[in-house]
This record gives sequence, structure tokens and C-alpha cells, in this order.
Amino acid sequence: MNPQDATLAAYERGVQQYTEGTSTAPAPEVDALLARVPRGAHVLELGSGPGRDAAALESAGLTVDRTDGATAFVDALRAAGHQARVLDVRAEDFGGPYDAVFANAVLLHVPRMDLPGVLATARRACRPGGVLVASFKKGEGEAWTHVKLDDPRHFTYWDEAGLTAALRMAGWTPEQVAESTLPTAAERWITVIARNVASPLPIDPAVPRSGDLAETGRNGTDRRALARSPDPET
Repeated sequence: MNPQDATLAAYERGVQQYTEGTSTAPAPEVDALLARVPRGAHVLELGSGPGRDAAALESAGLTVDRTDGATAFVDALRAAGHQARVLDVRAEDFGGPYDAVFANAVLLHVPRMDLPGVLATARRACRPGGVLVASFKKGEGEAWTHVKLDDPRHFTYWDEAGLTAALRMAGWTPEQVAESTLPTAAERWITVIARNVASPLPIDPAVPRSGDLAETGRNGTDRRALARSPDPET
């Protein structure tokens, strides 16, 4: 089983455990999105999970299309009275057009070489001028972890330079790619904010070479433009 399939399987089996172990406070990325879209904006949320961020966005007047790759999360959202659909980020079409794509702590499960393609699909789902707000774990390489769930999950770690390169490769215009970690947090985080200001990409963008996404800029530069809760997100 490949890492993404194994991670999805961990979520399928661990929905209750994950929900109970996750803070109910909205992620700081919620405020980042609210500052960039008008009331009534239509938002695609990738990886809705228990649905806390979607609830916060809707309370602020946005319309959220809740999606998750794990059927168990979608079933739980529907049981709570929400419309939700199964959407694997590896799909070739996310639907739309949307005013924004919100992906808090979900694209960090995508392998490094696959991220530009996923980001390109997200951009095709956005209207011109649409915004992407996403978060990633900061670091080097990749790893498996049993934190929060009994079954292991796989994570890809990023730095600012690597994420900026992936965004540009996918056709996004980065507005902010900055560390968003509180000093008390257990792990380091990066928040990404980007705009769709160019023409749509073709359905199958070129797959980048590994050298195109070489990790650089690991000099510890701290750009805490957003404050993240010390409670672990993932």
C-alpha cells in the first residue's frame, strides 16, 4: 500500500480517535482566508475532517463545500446535518469554480513530487483572482507517525523555498509563504497564501523533476505572520 492510501486507511479507522484528539478551536488559517474573500464567497475545503474550520467559515458568512478523502469523515459530517462529498486530492477535477480553496493540514500528506500537480488541480477549481490558503509541516524529508492515531500516517515536510517553487510550478502567484509556529508548538508549521491570477492550466500539467523541488533556504528564518495554536493539528 502506498503512503497516501495507508494514511487514508488510518483516517478511515480512526475518525473518532482523531476527532477526540483534535482541538475544537479553528485554525489561524481561517482568519487568513476571511481577510481575503468577501462575505458570501464559495469555498472548497479539502480535508474537512471533523468540520471545525468549515463551521467557523460558515459562521462568518461563507459557503463551504466540505470534502474529505476519508469516507468515514464524510459520513460523520452528513450525520451531523452537513452536505459533504468524498474527494481525494489525487483526483483530476475538484469541481468549481470556487472563490477560494482552503486546505488546512491536509496537503502535507501529498508526496513531494505530486504536490505541484495537486496544486494545479486546485487552481483550475478557482475563479480568476481566487485564493488558496493552506498549511504544511515545516522540516526536511518525510516521516511516518503514530501521533493521535493508532495506525501510522505519512507526512511530507517542507520549507518556504520548496513550497514557493511548487506553487509557481502549479501557476499560483504566492502572496505569503511563511512560518506560522508559536514557540510552544510541538511542531513547526508554514502557512501558504496564493492567488490565481493567470489563465487556467491544462488538465495534465508537466510533472516536475526532483531537482525542481530541491529543498533550500533552511537557515532558520522566522516569519511568524500567523499565530498557530500549540495544540497539534494533525
